[in-house]
Amino acid sequence: MQPKIQWTFAASLITLSGMAWADEPAKPAAQAPTQTAPAAPQGPETTTTRVREPKAPITWSDPEIEKISKLLIGNWKSTAPIPEGADPKEAVEVAMFIAPLRSPDLTDLLYVESSRVDSPQAPYRQAFYQVYRHKNGLRLRTYEPLRQIGGALVGAWTNPDVFPSVSRRDLVATIDLELTPDGDGYSAKSPYPYPTGRLGAVEMTSEATIQPGKIITADKGFDSKGEVLWGAKGDTKFEFTKFEPDIKTMNRDGVWIIEYKRGDALKSAAMGDQITVHYLGFLESGFRFDSSLDRQPPNPLTFAIAEKQVIPGFIQALLGSNVGTVRRVYIPYEQAYGQYGNMRTRIPPYADLYFDFEVMRLQDGAPVAAPIPAMVGGQDPRAIPGLEQVGPDGKPIPKEQPKSPPANPQPAPSNPPAQPK
Repeated sequence: MQPKIQWTFAASLITLSGMAWADEPAKPAAQAPTQTAPAAPQGPETTTTRVREPKAPITWSDPEIEKISKLLIGNWKSTAPIPEGADPKEAVEVAMFIAPLRSPDLTDLLYVESSRVDSPQAPYRQAFYQVYRHKNGLRLRTYEPLRQIGGALVGAWTNPDVFPSVSRRDLVATIDLELTPDGDGYSAKSPYPYPTGRLGAVEMTSEATIQPGKIITADKGFDSKGEVLWGAKGDTKFEFTKFEPDIKTMNRDGVWIIEYKRGDALKSAAMGDQITVHYLGFLESGFRFDSSLDRQPPNPLTFAIAEKQVIPGFIQALLGSNVGTVRRVYIPYEQAYGQYGNMRTRIPPYADLYFDFEVMRLQDGAPVAAPIPAMVGGQDPRAIPGLEQVGPDGKPIPKEQPKSPPANPQPAPSNPPAQPK
């Protein structure tokens, strides 16, 4: 079973101090805060000459591990509400998203994201699976993130190529399940109870059945007397089947956009509009460098969608959204702060960025007066016969009439009168 569901859009991340190393199977040796919008970069041009290296394709250790992993990969939905604790009234429909993820020192790693079906933008659990060979058999190991990496990984199942890799030092192993062939799939069971502290339990066991298009789980937590405290009581099991979530993805000039929710408003964001958003910003490490939700009280940010106002990638992320839209976006450094970074907001050079945002308000930008053409058909408009000048009221401007001379003009004297002496 999963930890208690978080009901807010952006749950707090718990950062553990210190460092621990997961007891995982080794990878085989290689063969030979101030509130600021994502402002546009200032100062030197951020165009860089750094070449982004293409990522190597994701591969598998052997055909059987690949088979099991691909049985797990996909978007899954519980066939019935699952209780999220000891109280069965707290049952909810659960979505589980599983995808391969790169690692510099772990093989065959899978990323697992669990959420309510109606709130995929706010996962309440992030975990990792790894199928590996143990003695003469196979095991499925689960990991939990040890560091703050989770903030950057939300949505990684949509496109692993634009999300950061995960190292063994970022994870802590939690439980193993022994895998046994079972028809077209596999059955899995923990070899013994594992210690846990979740929801008052002192130990837990886990069972699963993995079949094409179906996963069945039965996790149980026990108290010190051996009584089931949470999870599948008796012979109860929870079944997941594949589904297509109502989530849209887009790629705009390298900016990867995940649209979890769209509002009902008719107006969509365009250049020049004034927009108000709540947002969170993350580095690849998961470090949250800025958030409108960290203020007391939370204070959304209003700004114009315009060049020199925000970084180019954030403009791409906002365009087309409407009030109520919830998106997560990946912005490569080429569309962010480039080779200089932004030290004021603790963004280092060459930093890829991840943003979550929700549109709160959207207004048309100030109208811009149309420029007066200097030439019309290659001619000065003032010299075109019959072309009348029009004033601000839309009416023709009357032409000035030449002034007529006075009726009885007085000729100027030719010689001024003599002055008396």
